Amino acid sequence: MPKKWNEDAVLVESVAGNIFEMLPVFPKSLLHIDALVRDHQMPFSHIQILVLLSRREMSIGQISERLGIAKPNITPLVDILRDSGLVERIRSQTDRRIVHVHLLPAGAEKLAAIRRDVAAQVAAWKGSLSRSEIKEFNNALASIVRIAGSINE
Repeated sequence: MPKKWNEDAVLVESVAGNIFEMLPVFPKSLLHIDALVRDHQMPFSHIQILVLLSRREMSIGQISERLGIAKPNITPLVDILRDSGLVERIRSQTDRRIVHVHLLPAGAEKLAAIRRDVAAQVAAWKGSLSRSEIKEFNNALASIVRIAGSINE
């Protein structure tokens, strides 16, 4: 049974306000996405797909739904990752119309390198935040990932 809540306009506005305020802060202050894209010579959409596939094999439709990108636009992105040897496409045995995408070892290695770079960026925050602030931020992020994941599944 899906979880339900009674809409609380004040709470909705508060959450929306926090997400809105995070938009300009996240890409520059917290994580330098442009550096990841440049250093790994890969568009951010490709990184996003690899991260999704690190959890489990997904269909083109599932990737499309999770990223909010139309299926016809996901296919060429996956094809580039496939041509780079990072993922493979596998037709479903039960429904030939469905194509599953699986992360290959080279894709996992690329993700490990990206994760190391993200860790280096986080390590560079030292001096800006206290240990307790970092722990608070980490706990908040874990909650966001968990909650956002349940919204999209």
